[in-house]
Amino acid sequence: MALEQDIANLIQSTDALTAVVDNKAQQLDNQMAAFDTRIAKKEQDVDKFIQEAMPETRYVQDIFIGGSKDYFYPVWWTMPGNAAGVSKLTIARQYSWNSDTQPLNTTSPHQAALLLELEGNATAWHGDSNFLHVKRFHERYNPTVSHASFSMYCKREKADSSLDLYGGGEEGAFGAFCATHSGVYLRGGGLKYRIIKNWKGDVWFHDGSDQERRNLYARSWDNWTVRWYAEPIPFAERLAPTLSSIPYANHPYTPPTA
Repeated sequence: MALEQDIANLIQSTDALTAVVDNKAQQLDNQMAAFDTRIAKKEQDVDKFIQEAMPETRYVQDIFIGGSKDYFYPVWWTMPGNAAGVSKLTIARQYSWNSDTQPLNTTSPHQAALLLELEGNATAWHGDSNFLHVKRFHERYNPTVSHASFSMYCKREKADSSLDLYGGGEEGAFGAFCATHSGVYLRGGGLKYRIIKNWKGDVWFHDGSDQERRNLYARSWDNWTVRWYAEPIPFAERLAPTLSSIPYANHPYTPPTA
């Protein structure tokens, strides 16, 4: 009888212990659920803070320019007008990008660092503010950028041989001529660049797959005609960006009267 009583007591104790464990497990499940809720709330708070701290949307476009490291290749865009406010565009490179192929420094991961921050508005043929301002410019290890301009540096020719060349001068001349695009020239050879903007739309670029020209824009009107086109620029002809507190300094055009 004593043995049977001991067994009954043991069973009763085991049942009691099991009930305690089940209760603690339920409490732990409840606490974990509460933690999950709190974590989810904190994540929402963080996301909201980031959105409020950086309300302006950033549009990122990575480009790769092959070709020769001894040339700069054209990159061009059209910034929105006054309705979009001030348009911002940054061209950047982390110093070690492309260190696997080492197109510029063959004995070091330090290839080329670039930060070119631009602000602007519209184009020379647009009726709004019309400017490009070089706000920040930093290069390290190797030069990578040339000929930053509100009116894209390019060449021009007649789109219609029977009309006068818009702006006058000789066909094939090189200068800050393009009235529909702003732009820069970026070094080739196998380099990655990152374009960061606050407006939608891609930036156009010459990928270095050949050394041929790229047509930018063509138009004929009444008695004048023009086609603007851009070609790779030799490294020896590099023109580095210039910081300026005068955003209108690079605004050479007057809109056509026609």
